Amino acid sequence: MMSPLMDDLEVYSDLVSSVGVSYPDRILTPIECSDYIVQLKEETGESWEKLSKRLGLGKKRKLKTMDEPPDTTQIKLFVKLQKLSRKSAYRIRFGVSGNGDVGFTIGCLVADLEDKNEQDHLIDIVAEKAETDKPILKKDVQEILARKRRAPEESIEKIIEVVMKIKNPVTKISFVIVITAREEFIEKLQESKEKDNKTNDEILRQAIDKEFSNNEISSIRLKKGTIRLIIKEEDFKNIEARWKSKKMHVTHYFNQILLEALK
Repeated sequence: MMSPLMDDLEVYSDLVSSVGVSYPDRILTPIECSDYIVQLKEETGESWEKLSKRLGLGKKRKLKTMDEPPDTTQIKLFVKLQKLSRKSAYRIRFGVSGNGDVGFTIGCLVADLEDKNEQDHLIDIVAEKAETDKPILKKDVQEILARKRRAPEESIEKIIEVVMKIKNPVTKISFVIVITAREEFIEKLQESKEKDNKTNDEILRQAIDKEFSNNEISSIRLKKGTIRLIIKEEDFKNIEARWKSKKMHVTHYFNQILLEALK
């Protein structure tokens, strides 16, 4: 049985230090923050205002408005991520889109789409175009969603083509996880490259296969300090259950697996 979040000081501390701050590299991913906030709400029964204050969320108050209830905009953005397809949820990162991931603000906007397949497609194309000369920005996503609301029968693929003036092929969307590679792992990876004369891709493939020997991880890449994993649909829930059963965060879980494999 899961212990109350407030009783687990380490996890609760990780949550507090991952929300209400401005730097992008945080202990928890946005969807993990969302999961824990929902758990906290269910366990405490507190109002969103009280939870916002507890977690240090909400706009800073001026002296004359200090007695007003805390703003709940930010905490409700985290909760909104619960509406995202789990295929895309772990691609949402703090900061801007790039390296195969999608920024938090755009992720929250895409969550408004009712069709999860359309969510996955839009997230995928935003990630794909992020580092090109024609990225899909927040304002573009807002226009795409506005057009979808006006013409719900129109496919999301067609709307993206019209708004962005790009060809938009329909692709099969996989479960994708994007995490930060920890410095200790990067150093160990460099040592292995120099010792074994292999590429990053070769070393990563061998390392992940030590833990997942049935090719559950169909692809693993490292780019600019970010690890991108593609997981087979039929295996995702079991893999997610592994790190949760160990009470580990997704970033720490995969960094530890890879680091241990290189020792």
